Amino acid sequence: MAEDLEGQTDVAPAASAASDFNTLEAAAHAQQKIEHELTKWQAMKTYPKATLWILFNVWMMVLLGYENQAGGIVISIPQFRKDFGHFYEGSYVLDTNWQSIIYGVPMAVMGVTSFGVSYFSDRFGRRIIMVLMLILTVPSIAMEYVATDIHVFVAGKCLNALSLGCFNTLCLGYVSEVAPMALRGWSASACSLSMCIGPFVCYLINNTTASYDTRMAYRAVFIPQWIFSISCLFFAPFLPESPYYYFNKGQDEKALASLKKLYNPTQAQQQYALMKVTHDELKQITEGTSYLDCFKKKDIKRTYLVLFGLWMSPMCGVYFVASYATYYYQLAGMSTKASYQLSCGGQAMSVVGVISSWFILDRFGRRPLMFFGLGTLTVINFVIAGAGSDTTNPTGMQVATAFMSMYNFFYNMGIGPLPFILAAEISSVSLRAKTMAMGMIVSYAFSCMWSLVLPYMFNPDEGNMGSKINFIFAGLCFLAIFVFYFIQPETAGRSFEEIDEMYDKNIPPRQWKSYKTEKQLQSEKSFFDLKPEASHDEFVEDE
Repeated sequence: MAEDLEGQTDVAPAASAASDFNTLEAAAHAQQKIEHELTKWQAMKTYPKATLWILFNVWMMVLLGYENQAGGIVISIPQFRKDFGHFYEGSYVLDTNWQSIIYGVPMAVMGVTSFGVSYFSDRFGRRIIMVLMLILTVPSIAMEYVATDIHVFVAGKCLNALSLGCFNTLCLGYVSEVAPMALRGWSASACSLSMCIGPFVCYLINNTTASYDTRMAYRAVFIPQWIFSISCLFFAPFLPESPYYYFNKGQDEKALASLKKLYNPTQAQQQYALMKVTHDELKQITEGTSYLDCFKKKDIKRTYLVLFGLWMSPMCGVYFVASYATYYYQLAGMSTKASYQLSCGGQAMSVVGVISSWFILDRFGRRPLMFFGLGTLTVINFVIAGAGSDTTNPTGMQVATAFMSMYNFFYNMGIGPLPFILAAEISSVSLRAKTMAMGMIVSYAFSCMWSLVLPYMFNPDEGNMGSKINFIFAGLCFLAIFVFYFIQPETAGRSFEEIDEMYDKNIPPRQWKSYKTEKQLQSEKSFFDLKPEASHDEFVEDE
């Protein structure tokens, strides 16, 4: 009898735990069904607090977008070239080696820190690292501002890159962890918007101050960065910690408390069910994985798509247009003021392009938008390269500058946010962190490559290729269309579990949009089974 009782006491907790998990899993599937049916506008109204904190992370990334532009746009300011460059054929130019260093070294620093910060954020939390990095930006900006020596200026840029590289990983990671499924595409696109707003503000400042004949011509560019960083410092300490950080620490009660800062109590319970099941399943299958697993037969297609997408991002010409458009306009014969005005218009088109993508990302899907974006950029790059080849033809140069301005709109409406959305959606659950880390390294590595070689290809005292560079980008965009046709599936509106299922079944990418998954059917069943219940409070006890 005692033995029977002992056996029962051993079995009971296990049975209870299994029952709790099954109940939690059913709630998670029901929540998936709910989020499948929400539009992004309904999701914003349903989850207002989560939406506001997503927007706060977007605001922090404005600082990253601003510095990326501010650090490079100074080269187009005559006073900066006069103070830090040398005289060449009637005007001042900055030494090509220093141009490569100003662009390339901070980019390399960002790549390293964006990869390495994940260790510290997993150990100490996302919020505390964000606060520390925001504090670090203040003296970094000061070094760029006060610099009268090119070495001090580069040191300031590298120190600033150390902190801002962390935001690229932390903010994108935080948004992907707390965003409801209906807001996943929108939140990633909103992060792209921040990378456009920063340069737009930068160009507006430059349009006013670039013609000054004092150091304030370029120093004024760095002042708004203090405004961005200090305003973020006011709110960052109150940012709810990512629930997944607490799940990883085994602190489920704190995870629920954090969710209640992002959602109302009932929604917090529902999101808890969904996140807890996702985390527990992830924990089981990620133990013992390595980077080599990304290239094994089961996951190599997914890894290749993520890496190719993030490789294509810097290879389509965006770095050249973003960094050299203003300088190109000046070399084409425009005045300094006119070149900045046209650049302001181009950045305004970037903002409009990103906002436009919000309305079409989920409506038309990722796959059609990729083809449209790459096709449009192929044409635009060919026109820029062809029309601008003869620098003695004023009409051709005007056409080239007009299409260079149009590039901003079509890039940000089309393929701009897609590589980052695909990286988050396509990578398998068990290898997501490793796949995204490799993808970001690839993206930063090739961005760094262009930052180092473009000055030698473009500058009039070096290769003097001018817009002929765009022939390279046009050819790469054209080839990418064929690659994406065979490897990119449609993932709009799909949960991570559905994506895993379709890859496991080797569903051809062209058939994904119309395919009905077993997970969808299971979610629908769980939803109708649990529909009479008002909430999922029973799944987690309030403490």
